[in-house]
Amino acid sequence: MGTKLGFDATRKLPGQGFRRPWPPLIQTDAAVKAKVEKLLNP
Repeated sequence: MGTKLGFDATRKLPGQGFRRPWPPLIQTDAAVKAKVEKLLNP
């Protein structure tokens, strides 16, 4: 019995059997980005 698990998160192509459209890429909200910048650069 193996104890490893792997995930392949690369985008698949139609030639690889993937036929549905990909969801839009996630983008960071400007307010969150500003808060992180403030925390990292006090």
